[in-house]
Amino acid sequence: MKKSRYFSDLIKNYIDEVDDLVTDSGGRSVLQKRLDEKRREIDAILPMIEFSPEMVSVVFYGAFDFRSPEIMQQVVLSEPGDSTFFTWAELESELTVSDWARPLIESSLKADGGDAFLVGAAALEFLRGKDSVAAPMRESEAEKEDDDEGGEDDDSDDLNEAGADWLAEQGFDPLDR
Repeated sequence: MKKSRYFSDLIKNYIDEVDDLVTDSGGRSVLQKRLDEKRREIDAILPMIEFSPEMVSVVFYGAFDFRSPEIMQQVVLSEPGDSTFFTWAELESELTVSDWARPLIESSLKADGGDAFLVGAAALEFLRGKDSVAAPMRESEAEKEDDDEGGEDDDSDDLNEAGADWLAEQGFDPLDR
């Protein structure tokens, strides 16, 4: 699918980010669990939209259905800052938005750059479903049930450590481990 340079670069990173969320180090499917964690942390991760929007956009994984592929094609051919780039208010009427995503949208709109971020997030979801880039598979119901039945996620410590390392790299004092 034809797209602007902005979305050509961003979709690759977005797919990689989703791929990172799909399984844990043991190969178990943990996509829904990790998406739920990111969604609960929306206010904490929103500042990242300025430098890594794909890492935040994953909270909208599966949030949108698209009424007009033609409108979405126009969106993915443009870039934030272009006069042709849609506003969220213009694009929202062309989407069906899942109820669970509405609070995430409200939080995003309060952030600097949140309007363009939401348009970009919808475009990434559109591209994930329509583009020739391989998209990760959704969890099966059996895998979701396994996660719900208390399958411990050994990656939580690794994730916490990686987060602490990242914060230290950004100049924040590391937490005692």
